[in-house]
Amino acid sequence: MEPGSSGDGRSFWRQVIAGLLVLLVVALALIALSGYFSPDPEPVHVRILAVNDFHGQLPDGQKLNGEPAGSAPVLASYLRSAMADGGGAVTFIALPGDVVGASPPESGLLLDEPAVLFFNGLADDCSGMIATFGNHEFDRGPDELMRLVHGGNGATKITRPVDPYPGAVAEYVSSNVVWKTNGTLLAAPYTIRDAGGAKIAFVGATTIETPSIVTAAKIEDIRFEDEVASINRYIPEIQQQGVHAIVVVLHEGGEQDPYDGPTREGENVTGRVAGIVSGLDADVDVVLSGHTHVFTNAYLENAGGNRVLVTQAYSYSRAFSDVEIVIDPITGDVTRASARIVPAYRDGAVPDPAAQSLLEACREAIGPMVSRVITTTSADITRVQTDAGESALGNLVADSLRAAMGADIAFITTGSLRADLAEGDVTWGDLYAVQPFSSTVLSMTLTGEQVRAALERQWEAPLPPHNLAVSGLTYTFDERKPVGDRVVEVWVNGTPLDPNGNYTAAMVNFLAGGGDKYTVFREGKNIANGPYDVDALVAYMESLPAPVEMKPEGRVAKVA
Repeated sequence: MEPGSSGDGRSFWRQVIAGLLVLLVVALALIALSGYFSPDPEPVHVRILAVNDFHGQLPDGQKLNGEPAGSAPVLASYLRSAMADGGGAVTFIALPGDVVGASPPESGLLLDEPAVLFFNGLADDCSGMIATFGNHEFDRGPDELMRLVHGGNGATKITRPVDPYPGAVAEYVSSNVVWKTNGTLLAAPYTIRDAGGAKIAFVGATTIETPSIVTAAKIEDIRFEDEVASINRYIPEIQQQGVHAIVVVLHEGGEQDPYDGPTREGENVTGRVAGIVSGLDADVDVVLSGHTHVFTNAYLENAGGNRVLVTQAYSYSRAFSDVEIVIDPITGDVTRASARIVPAYRDGAVPDPAAQSLLEACREAIGPMVSRVITTTSADITRVQTDAGESALGNLVADSLRAAMGADIAFITTGSLRADLAEGDVTWGDLYAVQPFSSTVLSMTLTGEQVRAALERQWEAPLPPHNLAVSGLTYTFDERKPVGDRVVEVWVNGTPLDPNGNYTAAMVNFLAGGGDKYTVFREGKNIANGPYDVDALVAYMESLPAPVEMKPEGRVAKVA
């Protein structure tokens, strides 16, 4: 055939069509490889179980809403159940500070190693554990804190439950605690974790008020920088790694009316945490708070006007925050966050065997020391305060300090009282639990004007976190008068206070260093050191006729 005939034309078009089919197959393959026909990736579900202010509360004895709650075996039972019911969500445990400190004997007498070991025992059931420092982590100083975190045996004559002590499984993060000498951080400021299809960052921070509530000598080498500025400093660095799901683990809190159920809109939160959240970067999604030992479950706005979930679950092992987060796997942003505050009521909970075993080992180790009966009481001696702010336990402890130093008067901040005394036998362990800080009792000379200034300080801004219990003096106050002039009358052992006179005052070293913002005590002269606080209380209780009776007796009176 001649070129251009019909037969040759058919061959040409066959080749064209075949070529187009090849191109179509290649295109479809490329499209398929690009994921065009693949379904969008599923949202990533993350669960965070947050336990704040545990304070070494391995034993029972706590209550929530009038019901027995808490202890290591009970809390562990709830946490393990929550992790088992995670519904496929990646689960983390977060600890927003004060895991240790102000602890009962089962943990405190063993250098709080048992508190850390308790959480170590839960680590295998979750995808990771993140913690930050609370103010009480510094009670024994930064060197002891680093040992508690990294491991190694501390100095104790009591047989420890795990020897050698391994340190914490939890990763500690802190963006605002630095060494004064070189400005370096005590721990990494944040950590980024794989949440199974997305990344999530945890940034830590400790209340900047720590220097006013920890013995000054214990933290003289470290500095606590502004929480907001410190947290925000690291957000761009986190974002540069493609992470936009950001959780702050913060040891600072506020107050809010409690309720049951998931996070509600429009809840009012007061306290420092509200101001901190309002200054946080627009990319911060969740703040797991602590320190104030109360309920928080609310949405607040950050500096970008974006909604931030803020939680806190009481204290002393009585509850935990169950936080659910949904992350968009493409953008990395949090699309939903909600929480429930879950009470750990004792009734209905099957104690966790591993935690129970740890508790029993600790009890056996400290048994010979704590079981010694010191005296008996005729009724409960508690921290419950009158309208004027006086309590039976405050009176008792203040009396013990004054007796130990043979002083004219004595002061104790009510925040130093951590447990009540029940009616009946009182053991050494019971008295340790009242003041679990191993503080030193001392005396100093104060002028009458300085004594009055200390009493007036209870109403002056910035408000101290706790009021004062007193011994050897009585006073009346009138809240209708201006701040700084509310103390109406003061008597020392029945005699009017002489502003120019000198008085010996007993207290613990924490208060003497200006603790709880009572800085006037730093002006005291002629410092004399005495016994440990628990030894002073033991000796005083032994000196009283049994059964011991103590009640409010009008040492503090409020003008009606």
